[in-house]
Amino acid sequence: MRRTICLLLFVVFSCLAVAGGAVNLPFVREKDEDTVTITREEYERYQQFAKLDILLQLVDMYYYDEADVEKMLEGAASGLMYGIGDVYSTYYTKEQMDQINEETVGEYAGIGCQLLADSEDKLITVTRVFKGSPAEKAGIWPGDKIVYVDDVYYTAYEMDEAVAVMRGTPGEPVKVTVLRNNETIDFDLNREIVNINYVEYEILPENIGYVILYDFYGDGAEGVKEALQYFDEQGVAGVILDLRNNGGGLVNLAVDIADLLLPEGVVVSTRDKYDNVEEETIDNDYYDFPLVVLVNEYSASASEILSGAIRDYHAGTLIGTTTYGKGVVQAELQFTDGTGMKVTMARYFTPSGECIDKVGITPDIEVELNPEIVTRYGYNNISHEDDNQLQCAIRVLTGNATPGEADKIVVREQ
Repeated sequence: MRRTICLLLFVVFSCLAVAGGAVNLPFVREKDEDTVTITREEYERYQQFAKLDILLQLVDMYYYDEADVEKMLEGAASGLMYGIGDVYSTYYTKEQMDQINEETVGEYAGIGCQLLADSEDKLITVTRVFKGSPAEKAGIWPGDKIVYVDDVYYTAYEMDEAVAVMRGTPGEPVKVTVLRNNETIDFDLNREIVNINYVEYEILPENIGYVILYDFYGDGAEGVKEALQYFDEQGVAGVILDLRNNGGGLVNLAVDIADLLLPEGVVVSTRDKYDNVEEETIDNDYYDFPLVVLVNEYSASASEILSGAIRDYHAGTLIGTTTYGKGVVQAELQFTDGTGMKVTMARYFTPSGECIDKVGITPDIEVELNPEIVTRYGYNNISHEDDNQLQCAIRVLTGNATPGEADKIVVREQ
């Protein structure tokens, strides 16, 4: 029996090698009454996927149990996107699309981490831990690499699958293993409802407006506008925009926020594989504050669009470390059955025409966050006084910069 099956398999797959890749299965009967006419282009396209159809038929013939064909096709769709070899392009099941929509609205049940698919080490990187979340209470830090969830290994390519496991019913436990400084640490957490705050702002004692933008989602643009309007009413001496650990989000929000800070002109341009160029422009109505932008190695995508435009317009001084370097844009598409996909559709360029993909943006004043302070308190608990990058920004805006810092301050162009 085994020999007969092997012989049948040999015959089936040998058919794939005939001229033009045509398939003629001896066990599939042609039905004249079901014949349809298609174009040669459609026929050739069908032939590209003939192997999948053969696999389905073979499973139907030989698999010992009833297979879930819909689940198989979902797996094939995931594999198709995985085959691109781009960590930013992926297929979403209906459940994953629902989770994405929840996060965009601003509330979901999970552990409370913002994640980035790192294209360099191919690992899932924590870029933000939400205040009051299970992740913060447990001691997970930005910069940690999530490598196991419930003892299953995940890479950046499977980030959405890992997220799906970490989401769930409030109160249920989940085990997360992170890689930190080449050591693995296990965290046992209970899922909770996580409320995402996209913007926080305050006026520092030095009469400096300080606004943190965590994500380019939800009401982020409205939150920044509210902060700037408040700063304007209070007559602040300058503004610090903190984009550290901001992994990006929606391009249109980056443009909306640039419109609040920059003069009339192009904020960003995109170019696709057909050399089609689209430009995002803004008007000349903006808040004219002395401006400092804080960035680091986890400031990515929309953060780099905004900080790159501020740099190119000489509208503010960038302080921190070189940004992540994600100079590509994704389109997120949802199908009528609730599933969806995200695919890299274009490269983007700063107003000066630079593509920073895999390069990043070098700040005007390079300052590493004090590693001893991070080790002592963790990223989430650093006070303003101990935050040496923030203190450098304050010195720049209050006229107390050191000689080395003063030489690199950007004078805003009018």
